[in-house]
Amino acid sequence: MKKMMLFLSLLIAAIVVAACSDEADPNVLKISKSSDEIVGENYETVITDLKATGFTDIETKVLDDLITGWLTKDGEIEQVEIDGKAEFNAEDNFQKDSKIIITYHTFPAEEKADDPAEEKSSEKDEESSKEEAAEESASEESGKKENDKEANDGTAEEEVTEKTKAESSQQVLTIENNEELAALLAVKDEYDPIISEFTKKYAGQTIEFDANIVNMMNHGSFDTRYDILMFSGDFNETTFSGPNFKFEDVNMIDLNLTGSEIPDYLSMGQNLRVTAVVEEFDEDMGIVFLEPVITEIR
Repeated sequence: MKKMMLFLSLLIAAIVVAACSDEADPNVLKISKSSDEIVGENYETVITDLKATGFTDIETKVLDDLITGWLTKDGEIEQVEIDGKAEFNAEDNFQKDSKIIITYHTFPAEEKADDPAEEKSSEKDEESSKEEAAEESASEESGKKENDKEANDGTAEEEVTEKTKAESSQQVLTIENNEELAALLAVKDEYDPIISEFTKKYAGQTIEFDANIVNMMNHGSFDTRYDILMFSGDFNETTFSGPNFKFEDVNMIDLNLTGSEIPDYLSMGQNLRVTAVVEEFDEDMGIVFLEPVITEIR
């Protein structure tokens, strides 16, 4: 009889323990999506979902590497780690206080000079550049008048700048005289092998093509120096053509702007006719760097 009572007591205890173990632990939560499903989503949406599930320790890590935002969207998630795990499945269990790190893409923040001394220095640089441009313009006008006078006497020589322009124009590559440039301007992938092959072959040579500005921002902390990103052809918000061309660390004087109507400022969407020297192709960034020669407003 005593053995029977002991057996029943142990059985009841086992049932009670099993029932308690079936109760959900409030500190353990199930993730609703796998790591593969989360990658590519907007980070704000994912954070909202995780907080609604009950997770409490969520951090973000920014990759400010976007250039156009066409292939990878602003806020798009690159990776999610939960307690150091970058790969997990839907319905996996994690502690509610697990450390979650969300890495996402965005555009670089536009830097501005916070130091008044730097701003003052930038203003002086701009004024100095304007004075130099005025002096250069006056010198060119004086030289032109002198050449005109010599021409009237029948002893004038060809103006140096015109002679240089005539000589260099024979070497400028366009889509009409160079099939490889035409192919380059037609690519749809900024990492197309054509781009690397072309820049290696024609580095240091001058090209001329229709372009448009897709992004323009201050270079570092400067107010009057810019980084200008361009595609080929006319500006279009939904389609693009050609590599990512870039003028880096230039001011308005460096661009040598020409055209019937030259605006006070350039901005995204501006159509240009670019004459520039090919410098190099950054294969990691997918950018062809150019040095401006002449920039014509279209």
